Amino acid sequence: MTTLTLVKKTSFTVASLAATIFLSICTPVRAFMFGTDGIQFDQDTSINFTFDRSQGAYQSSLWVAQSETGVNGYSNISRQFYEYKTSDNGPADEWKGTFGNSVASNNGSKTQTFTFLQDQVYALLLWSDSGSGKQFEQYVSSSTFMNSPEWFATNSQFRRTECLAAGCQQAVFGDFNLDYGSNNSFTSVNDGNGPEQFSSLTIAQLAQGSKISFDDGGRGNDLDFEDFSVTAELVPEPVTLFGTILGIGALGMVRSKKKRSQQPEK
Repeated sequence: MTTLTLVKKTSFTVASLAATIFLSICTPVRAFMFGTDGIQFDQDTSINFTFDRSQGAYQSSLWVAQSETGVNGYSNISRQFYEYKTSDNGPADEWKGTFGNSVASNNGSKTQTFTFLQDQVYALLLWSDSGSGKQFEQYVSSSTFMNSPEWFATNSQFRRTECLAAGCQQAVFGDFNLDYGSNNSFTSVNDGNGPEQFSSLTIAQLAQGSKISFDDGGRGNDLDFEDFSVTAELVPEPVTLFGTILGIGALGMVRSKKKRSQQPEK
């Protein structure tokens, strides 16, 4: 499978180097994060990604990318889903794509499980072919800072030139609303809450299952966040699951015993 790396410019001025050192000293290490700042867990953690739908004429694939130790870059390591054609039925329903009709996975399942390793930093990358026939023509990242002219794909030199050096948000996380086929902005659809209000997930949200949706940068980067959507859900640890089963069993025994004790003697 093709491995492609995003890298960042490494040239620094004295001022930017000093600022980087200062921030590295003052910024605490984050044990857990899942959102526009990156993805990181304090222990090996498995997440189920379930495909929802795609929109738009771009032909895209969603990858997990991992930060490379000692290198200012991220490399694709696991493809979760990919479009084998642009949509189910051409431009119908705004180029809608569904699993099994225009979207697939390596093992044929709509749900893919990926294990994030302890203390490693990851991002989700949505790679798109806008019609050139190149699978990795351009990208958007779930990590905002990677959507910047400072970052580029090593084989294509593609950059998100429309974003500032700090990057721009191309993914939303959480309990947001999408209005497919509408010209309403993401903010208006969400009662005045902009994308920045949907920038991260908590462990509790992951345990319940939560949405992630991307804007692929098409149509002038309209930021409707409707172009590729999945659900992320924490895979329960076996010990936790076993404990839950035991708890349910114990509760059933207590109820059964209580019921017997309430029955009149014959």
